[in-house]
Amino acid sequence: MANEVDEAKQALRTQMRAVRKDLLDRPERSARMWKTLTQRPDVLAASKIMVFDSIAGEPDTAPLIAWCETMGKLTCLPEDADLDPAWPDVIIIPGLAFTVDGKRCGQGGGWYDRFLPQVRPDAVMIGVCFAPQIVAGLPTDKHDVVLDAIVTD
Repeated sequence: MANEVDEAKQALRTQMRAVRKDLLDRPERSARMWKTLTQRPDVLAASKIMVFDSIAGEPDTAPLIAWCETMGKLTCLPEDADLDPAWPDVIIIPGLAFTVDGKRCGQGGGWYDRFLPQVRPDAVMIGVCFAPQIVAGLPTDKHDVVLDAIVTD
């Protein structure tokens, strides 16, 4: 039986998917987001960046991946087989909702919940989302990892 946090997260996911779907300027918002992200000192200093392969509604990561290649940075995706949690210097993390202090509500599959606790302590975890996906608070469980930074458009 689902607990109150699970039910609250599911309601938030439904709401935020609708918010994201209603954004008709996602390409422009994505471009602004990547411009901000790629100017961060921790991203500029990184040699190995874990990105995600965007799904419908998420920020388009193709331009970010192209920037990484141009800058000589190695990239990997979460679905890369046998990904070593010690590999990335920076991890770019999608989500449906974030708080400004780094809390995240993802799609609900739990992949990042399992992966992030294993990364090395100096790896920088950066959540990315569109500005309307920033919320004042969200339900969390003890296994939820708080991210180092959130970047929006």
